[in-house]
Amino acid sequence: MRISIYFFIFCSYFTSYSQEFIDNDKIEAGKQIEELNTLIAQNPSAENYYYRGYNNYIGQNYSDALEDYNKALSITPDDFNIYFSRGNLNIKIQNYKNAVADFSKCISLNKDSQKAYFNRAYAERKLFNRTAAIEDYSKNIALKPDNLAAYQNRGLLKKELNLHKEAVADFDKVIEMDPKSVDAYQNRGISKAMLNSKDALADFNTAVKLAPENAETYFNRALYFINFKIKGDYCSDLKKAFNFGYLSAQELIIELCKK
Repeated sequence: MRISIYFFIFCSYFTSYSQEFIDNDKIEAGKQIEELNTLIAQNPSAENYYYRGYNNYIGQNYSDALEDYNKALSITPDDFNIYFSRGNLNIKIQNYKNAVADFSKCISLNKDSQKAYFNRAYAERKLFNRTAAIEDYSKNIALKPDNLAAYQNRGLLKKELNLHKEAVADFDKVIEMDPKSVDAYQNRGISKAMLNSKDALADFNTAVKLAPENAETYFNRALYFINFKIKGDYCSDLKKAFNFGYLSAQELIIELCKK
């Protein structure tokens, strides 16, 4: 396998599920909190703490939201929804270790929750526990075989672990579900290139065709030409990447393009 001299841009979208019980609006959340304050004074139930916690989350009052979720769980310690919401909050405040613990509790309460596996995978990846994240994405896919994001994210993790053949299979699935996924074509092209597959160029060409004003598509195709000594006008691609806003391309233009 050839060793790449220049690094490709990995295209990714590691996302997590969020819950939407009410309108995602800070002003409305503020009104809801005022009403819930009154309700809690009269009835400090787990449900009231839970909904005030979620409204505090919407209002970006994260410490208050965490306190409310903790109070709710002190009253009903086996409530799936509260753990799931607290897990989302822990993701938001980048406390990924606690997020993993919350989603693990969700899974212990409902082993068929594909969303809990997906979100735990997200948190595991943030902790660089890639193998654990891959396992969780696989469990999510087993429960929700049409989850395009899970295939995409699992493919990216496999690519990071240099499991390029397996990554290609995941990106194949993404493209099957979304034939216009520019990211999937670029990611598959990179993995194919690392496998010395001759049809890698076809994926880079398709990405350019689908997104003719996307700087990354031109830059990645240029790096494929350069790194693998493939015949092609990489200077033209580098210049287009620069013109479309990828300023780092200028360094390679100066280094490699004499004209």
